[in-house]
Amino acid sequence: MLVTTHLHRRLVPVLASVLIVFSLTFLYRAYHLYPSDKLSQWPHAAASGLSPTTEPLDEPSDYRAPAHRSEDTCATRFSTAYLEGLRNRTGSYCTPGSRSSLTCFHTKARDDEPDDSFCIGRGAVLDPATRKFHLDCALRKLEPEEVEQGILPFNRLRGYMYDTGPRNVFRDAVIVRQETGLARRSGETAVSEALDAEHMHLPASSDSSDGAPSSVLPPPKTYLLLKREGETNPWHCLMEIFSTYMTFDVLRMSRDPSRGGAPFFATDEADDTQVVILDSREDGPFFDLWTLFARRRPVRLAHLLSRAGNNNADDDDAAAVDAVRRDANIIVPLAGGSNPLWREEWHVQPCHAAPLVDVFSSRIRGFYGVEDPPVRGGEEPIVVTLIDRRETRRLKDQAALLAALGKRGLHIRVQAVDFAALSFPDQLRVARETDVLVGVHGAGLTHVLFMRRGAGAVVEIQPDGLDQKGYRNVANLLDLGYFRIHGAGVSMPVDEADKDTEEEPGKEREMDSLKGVETETQGRDNSTNTSTATGVLKKRGDWHFMDVQVDEARFLDVVETAVKFMYNKALWSYDVNG
Repeated sequence: MLVTTHLHRRLVPVLASVLIVFSLTFLYRAYHLYPSDKLSQWPHAAASGLSPTTEPLDEPSDYRAPAHRSEDTCATRFSTAYLEGLRNRTGSYCTPGSRSSLTCFHTKARDDEPDDSFCIGRGAVLDPATRKFHLDCALRKLEPEEVEQGILPFNRLRGYMYDTGPRNVFRDAVIVRQETGLARRSGETAVSEALDAEHMHLPASSDSSDGAPSSVLPPPKTYLLLKREGETNPWHCLMEIFSTYMTFDVLRMSRDPSRGGAPFFATDEADDTQVVILDSREDGPFFDLWTLFARRRPVRLAHLLSRAGNNNADDDDAAAVDAVRRDANIIVPLAGGSNPLWREEWHVQPCHAAPLVDVFSSRIRGFYGVEDPPVRGGEEPIVVTLIDRRETRRLKDQAALLAALGKRGLHIRVQAVDFAALSFPDQLRVARETDVLVGVHGAGLTHVLFMRRGAGAVVEIQPDGLDQKGYRNVANLLDLGYFRIHGAGVSMPVDEADKDTEEEPGKEREMDSLKGVETETQGRDNSTNTSTATGVLKKRGDWHFMDVQVDEARFLDVVETAVKFMYNKALWSYDVNG
């Protein structure tokens, strides 16, 4: 009895201590995930008359929290800390008397570069006269403490290459009122007092004449305003889609005071969201991926406006036009050029954990239903895939090099794949089945993103003089082996160098991650120029437009090194000198 009483007296304080630690830990995590005092930064929080909700936010469930929440470079750029950083630097830009609202989120990927931003506006109306969305928002002056917290003035939002980014989207597609009256200025027409159905020549109702529900979808509530860098280059296109997906993730993780503290964007709102294309580019092979987070099929702004004057509109676009005669939401996403993977292409990042990249890869593969192949090992060969470039930066004597590689007795199966000739889902399947990916530097190496984590290796052949780190960093983030050599540039034959300009004059060529490249103009002579932020690159002598030659012994050596790196991965078990 005495022993029992003694144990009871000792256990009570221990259990009490455990309970206190658990409670404090829960409160600490709750504060950092849902900081209630952030609402005090919002001018409209009190004026709205809405009390913050205590319901949990609709946070993306497919992220896995890192084992530790450090402030190091890897965590702040490639984990959920990047999303949290955006959420925690949020500014409201309209005065309390404004009918519309405008909220922007900011982050800084690198200390030596400007901030990146994205925005969401509520109460927007598309005016056919100006061909722009209007926000009835009188911009307010930021408080000193907001500036100290990193909230950017509206006029400091960034623009990016290829005329993309928030600054350029607002310039081309949105009018934000800056004074009480919307007088004409700079040739812009003021917003009409009421953009009703009659003004916009729209059907009065979406119901059929007999009272039965119409087959036309209900009007979208939210419009993503998109300017693209290109439509065919996989790196550029996927970075834009990646950045936009993170935009929606942050909106789902952030409380909106005007909605009583509910998230800015809930998962089920994707059904009422549509991408509005502002550029005039072709759709391209990645176009359907824009329905990942905005499930209405994308519509071009010019087409949307043209439907406004068409009384016979009877499809999805009619519903879209019908919506913008009333209040709508607009989202101006993070630019592709702001993506942390883009920003680190010239700097080595020794990071080996990247929840953001893992989730993005999984989402893309899930969208197309691409399943993983069985884990290989035993007597099955290691699959070596060479990216078969067909236009520029081709590997000289490629067939002979692959034939020599096949004779080395390395337990391998070698294949040369022209990714451009495959559908994107098939490209993903090839990437998932590849153990060693080999390629000359270029956008084809974007497929590194979709290789299996910790179960592969990459061989990159860079032209002499290039020291780009982008694909090396991606390989590190996925815990893949990375091996690099340089090859000599070889001028393309004149007829092949000019083939693209003869067949496709004016078409923008693949820029393959060249930092600072803006546009390209093509002519029919031999001096096609590439306009950049720092000058003009000539086709002749520029590595972008040259083939690459590597000595056979060096090629075999680097690929064999990558293959032997795989000898004890998965279920294989080979001696490196066996």
